[in-house]
Amino acid sequence: MLYPFPPTCGSSSPWGPIQTVEALGPDAVCVTTASHGGLRLSQASWGRLPEPIRKTAYSDNGWFEEDCDWALPYLALGLDAFEADAARAAELHQAAVRTVQRFHPALAVQLGVAPPETGRSDG
Repeated sequence: MLYPFPPTCGSSSPWGPIQTVEALGPDAVCVTTASHGGLRLSQASWGRLPEPIRKTAYSDNGWFEEDCDWALPYLALGLDAFEADAARAAELHQAAVRTVQRFHPALAVQLGVAPPETGRSDG
């Protein structure tokens, strides 16, 4: 299915009709639906992603779901640079780093993220 960019409220997404659209930069938006959401990239920005990052078990064709996969394009495209507030940018960057370390450790180094610590106890 072809999804135009940028998407608009009411248009289709992999998770249903889009309810909100928030720009994250010139070629990326965050969308929400009644049940889920994620990031949508323009074709140009999707093409700039390293091949292993373009598709996961839950994301493909420029859509990245909000739980585990959003952090891949966020870090790869440096979307924190488009945040107006420096503190929020730093917070989102760190959240993206932790998300990649937890859910995509094999891609961490490729994204400039330290691999997750092993043998660590959270207790």
